[in-house]
Amino acid sequence: MPSIKQNPASQRLPDFRNLGVMLRLLLGVNLLALAAALLLGPGIRGWPMRFIELAAWVEPQLLAALLLLALLRNLLWRLPLRVGYVLVMALLMIQAALFADFWRFMGFVDGGWKPCCARRCFAGFVTLVLLGYFHLRAAALSPALTEARLQALTARIRPHFLFNSLNAVLSLIRAEPKRAEHALEELAELFRALMRDNRDLVPLADEIALCRQYLDL
Repeated sequence: MPSIKQNPASQRLPDFRNLGVMLRLLLGVNLLALAAALLLGPGIRGWPMRFIELAAWVEPQLLAALLLLALLRNLLWRLPLRVGYVLVMALLMIQAALFADFWRFMGFVDGGWKPCCARRCFAGFVTLVLLGYFHLRAAALSPALTEARLQALTARIRPHFLFNSLNAVLSLIRAEPKRAEHALEELAELFRALMRDNRDLVPLADEIALCRQYLDL
């Protein structure tokens, strides 16, 4: 059975090679493009064409960004979280500028610094929104993941501790029955504490007493 880490790893950027993360990025970018089309379109009837125009510009850049982030995932994970955020935003804004130059070179869009700046700002805004979403999602899931790790670790340790304790009690029954009885009482108290809901707060003195019982046993 693989080992379970008791201390969860420090928060880092999303796993850009994960299919679920990719699907969330695709959905999030397209929803933001749809919202931009609704805001920038000439009217209710004109927003579909506006969305198609935005999608034609967004989709190639989005796919290229997913490929780039997947290739750089290991490097980004080794960086501090804030540095990783800044680097991802910088890379995607540079990529947006390169795509804008390419579309201008191909004659698909008009030249000028204003359209290029607008595209870079849109790319930076979308990146910031999605990174914020993943940050909040990781913060919300962190307590649940920690709880799951602790429960799994407890489930692994409990049988071994029980078997070792019972063997120790068996070795004392004939030679020192009083100590064996005392050990069984402490064992019952420990398991009563383990079965208690660990979300309930208890006084520090009770925790210290529980640790002493564990050490005595």
